[in-house]
This record gives sequence, C-alpha cells and structure tokens, in this order.
Amino acid sequence: MTTSRLLTAALLASLGALALPFASHAQGAGITRTDLQRHDLSVPGREAVQVLVGFAPGVVAANHHHPGEEIVYVVEGELEYRLEGRPPAVVKAGEVLFIPYGVNHEVRNVGKGKGAELATYIVEKGKPLVVPAASPKAAVGANPAAGPVEGKTRHVELTFADDAPLKPGMFDSPTAWEDEP
Repeated sequence: MTTSRLLTAALLASLGALALPFASHAQGAGITRTDLQRHDLSVPGREAVQVLVGFAPGVVAANHHHPGEEIVYVVEGELEYRLEGRPPAVVKAGEVLFIPYGVNHEVRNVGKGKGAELATYIVEKGKPLVVPAASPKAAVGANPAAGPVEGKTRHVELTFADDAPLKPGMFDSPTAWEDEP
C-alpha cells in the first residue's frame, strides 16, 4: 500500500471516529430514536430515560438488554417482543409491556405500517443504555417457527452513542412522522 493510500485511510478512519458522537443514536435503516428526557432519580445511582423509537415495516431491532428496567408503551402499529425465556408477545398501539433488568430481547415490527414505542428506562446511571446481546440471533432462535413477516423482515444491528447530547424531539417538528416522498 502506498503512503498516500495509507494516509487517506487513516484520515477517513479518524473523521469517522470524530463523527460518531454526533451520529443518530440508533444507527440502522428503518429505526429512529428520539431522546425525550433523562433525569436523575431519588434512588442513588439510577436515572430515568425516555425515548421514542420508530420502526419501519418488517424491521427487527437486534437482540439486546438494558442495565435496568424498561417500560414500553406502543404508540403506533404492532410490535412483536421476543424476551429471553418467554414466548413472543405482540403488543399493539395503546398496550404496554414490562421488560425486567438485563433480559435479552428483540423487537420486530409485525404491522403493515410504521410502528413506534415510548420506552421508559429506569437504569443504572453512567452505563450504556443499550447493550448488545452476546448472540444477536439468540432471541429469534427461541422460536424457530417464527420466520420473516411476509418476506419483508430486515434484521438491523444497532449501535448507540449514549453520550451524544439530546436532540430536538419529534414534537418539535410537525412533519416528523410524515411519509417520506
């Protein structure tokens, strides 16, 4: 490899690393994440984090867990939750789900349109909000009969930059959930 190619590769890698903290929290086609609020709790070492997560049709959020409890309220659509050690559960708009501390889980949009959840986390302060599971497909393997939804399922690996500053929320823009042209 020539010196100029080596320098170019190093420069591109450096620029990519510098851009990481400014990247959207959920990196992956078909998933959006809007941080709404983050506050310390009266319990030492704990914080509450509230996030609006949007899922395009057929998208799967990779198997992961959190350093605390997650309380889910499905705002739009139908989402299937695969919690380790439990059968899959479909949660529809207006319904709720509790995910215990550290339980690996995967989320799949099984509806015909967009899906969205309001996720409230009660977590250990200073730890990454989302921790990838050791085996990204472990939750899917728990039910081998469950396959793609109408052949449109996409498995999305997520990376998170929890130290990035909060961005304006979806309620700051009247077009945040409108269909793209």
